[in-house]
Amino acid sequence: MNITCIDNIPLNSTSTIDVHNQLRTIISYVYMIAYPIILIVGFIGNLLSSILFSTTDLCQTSCAIYFLLLSISDSIALLGGLHHCLVIGFHIIIASPIYCRVRHFLLYVFMDLASWMVVAISVDRFYKVKYPLRARIYCTRKLTLIISFTITGILILKNIHLSTPFIGNSSSKNSDDKCDANPDYPKYVFFFSNIWPWIDVTIFALLPFLIILLCSSYIIYNQRKRRLKFGTRTLDRSLTKFLLISAICFVICNFPLSISMVLYPYLSGENNKTEAQYATASFLLDLFRLPSYASLALNFYFYYYSSSIFKRKAVILFKRIRRMSIKSSDEPIQTIQIQSRNSGISTKT
Repeated sequence: MNITCIDNIPLNSTSTIDVHNQLRTIISYVYMIAYPIILIVGFIGNLLSSILFSTTDLCQTSCAIYFLLLSISDSIALLGGLHHCLVIGFHIIIASPIYCRVRHFLLYVFMDLASWMVVAISVDRFYKVKYPLRARIYCTRKLTLIISFTITGILILKNIHLSTPFIGNSSSKNSDDKCDANPDYPKYVFFFSNIWPWIDVTIFALLPFLIILLCSSYIIYNQRKRRLKFGTRTLDRSLTKFLLISAICFVICNFPLSISMVLYPYLSGENNKTEAQYATASFLLDLFRLPSYASLALNFYFYYYSSSIFKRKAVILFKRIRRMSIKSSDEPIQTIQIQSRNSGISTKT
């Protein structure tokens, strides 16, 4: 998730400069146009999802807490991704080591948390499908809260080094925002460049991919078999749809970025690759970040168009918001009318 972007490439030839400038211009326009749309659409959708999973009948299910945390994590991760929009799209650089550490830490924690909330939802639904009687005992809101806090704590520990002085290189020539590993700690520089990318991509993507794939495959198989025999409750079908949609969206949108994160060190190696190839690898990495950010913004809309229960709850929420807005807009008018009546009475007296 944190690899130097296309702006910071050493250039030695005219042709390489042309390639770099063309790719830089393309990705700049893409971020300038696409990310603000992703951010606005995502914030609105995640806010509505948070309200629905915390105030309606949907909150009575054990995995509602996971969906709620997923919406919150998505929103905070979208805020963290705003940095890439500013740097790549608008060329606004904030060269502050403190800002760098805070941004790195929050972005990594909440993107990881979004991944693992989908994993938690997958495991929760798997357990309820595989062991329906035991699920009544173990799949409770209390246990869900404990699991959520445990996952969050583990992810904080995994990324805590990003908030330390190990990050932030004021003398860096490869990063405009001075957000490289600090060369004062050479062992950490080696860890950050060679070991950390593998740890990060494994926890952020590869391990979640595997768990989600196994759980979803079993759930689909079991649901088809049970529907033929007994049928299933509408709420169960809706929650299963939510899971499958979140899982498919997560895998499709994050798979290109995950592959890029793994291959980037080899594609951009300075010893055996040209600057043009370096520019191309950086361009692809920046480009593949966008689908990953889009996955943080689309869950609400997928839920809305795929689940009749969710759609009905959302429509009720929209009507309630509309009534509140109409009522709030009418209040000033009523106040003015009352004041004018009172002034008229006082004039007569």
